[in-house]
Amino acid sequence: MAKEIIESQPLTLAEVKSTLAKRGKKAELSYIQRVTLDHTVKFSSLSPRTAKTLVKKLVKNYEMEETLAIQIVDIAPTTTDELASFLARSPRTYTPDETADILELLVSSMKKEAAKKKK
Repeated sequence: MAKEIIESQPLTLAEVKSTLAKRGKKAELSYIQRVTLDHTVKFSSLSPRTAKTLVKKLVKNYEMEETLAIQIVDIAPTTTDELASFLARSPRTYTPDETADILELLVSSMKKEAAKKKK
């Protein structure tokens, strides 16, 4: 029996990790859910709150599409060239100053998260 999709919403890897971890405490996860959770544990380095905040800032401050902002937050580029490859897909053109600001926002958030995890 097929399941009906009630709502669809793009999520960051951190949000998916949190959702699946909570669901796994209540009931057994399916194979696909376990594989997805394993992937998010390996590749998501931000907390759901930080990831969501970053996405909101990128959308609001840089007029970025939400799906692009989510991809950038999930991948967390650390160089201008890496970030430029994502921004090239945007219909909007970003100035070098905006690109540097976005990169600084990402890098500083990653450093703050890493410092929180060490404590």
